[in-house]
Amino acid sequence: MTGFDYFKRFLQDEGFRPKEEDGFASFKFEGTSYFLVKNESAFVQVVVVCNTEKYDRIKVLEVCNKLNADKFVTKFVVNDKTVWCSYEFIPSEHTSTDEYSMILSLLEKNSDELFQRLDQA
Repeated sequence: MTGFDYFKRFLQDEGFRPKEEDGFASFKFEGTSYFLVKNESAFVQVVVVCNTEKYDRIKVLEVCNKLNADKFVTKFVVNDKTVWCSYEFIPSEHTSTDEYSMILSLLEKNSDELFQRLDQA
């Protein structure tokens, strides 16, 4: 089973209906939209896409660089007008519901911190 399949199974077991697209699945958890990147690996990448269109690109790059230096398990990737806040891991049949929930909460917290720092910069 791939990491994507394990995470998708968790979502379905919890009553979520992830919407599958070409290359990813999307779902909402506690009001935040998440994306699972589909691949054939044991790893799965969970992403929150943050719209940073209203911020200066240099400011976004500086804040993301500082966040990447401060964080150990999440990564911030700057795209054209968005930032991907992502978490990669290898789920298995032993990954608990609490672990999945912690990952989603951590991504939400870190994406919130991105915007707080952008607003303060």
